[in-house]
Amino acid sequence: MDLRTTFLPLLGSWTGLERQEASPWAPAAGTRASIVFRLDVAGTVVVQDYRQVREDGVELTAHGVLQGVPNALTVRWWLFDSYGQPPVAADGGWADGALVLEKTTATGSARHRFRPTADRLDYEIEVRPGGAADWSPFLSGRYRRVSGH
Repeated sequence: MDLRTTFLPLLGSWTGLERQEASPWAPAAGTRASIVFRLDVAGTVVVQDYRQVREDGVELTAHGVLQGVPNALTVRWWLFDSYGQPPVAADGGWADGALVLEKTTATGSARHRFRPTADRLDYEIEVRPGGAADWSPFLSGRYRRVSGH
């Protein structure tokens, strides 16, 4: 998998607003966020840096690593965040112009969808708590590109 070609629409710096739904971790809130995606380690991984600031001033930071699975068209993603829990890898790939990644933990499942266009990035997280049949919205964000690829 050629990561430069595969991730070109996502590479760059993005800034925008998010809406986070109420959850066991925090009440519903509006947030400001920035996301940077860049190639690293001689082009073998995409590194993601994320910073979110909630209306109440609480901040979440995260560092992600995306890697193409050798001999496959899938992507694996590890996200280390300031909550400090060890990351569980999410797997997925590109479908209909969006990078869709899913992971399952002891508390349930999460689906992350990044949909980049030339100057805009839409990001959604849906969750399915353990035992639930349906996905529920958790976060939706819209960002503008600050700098290019």
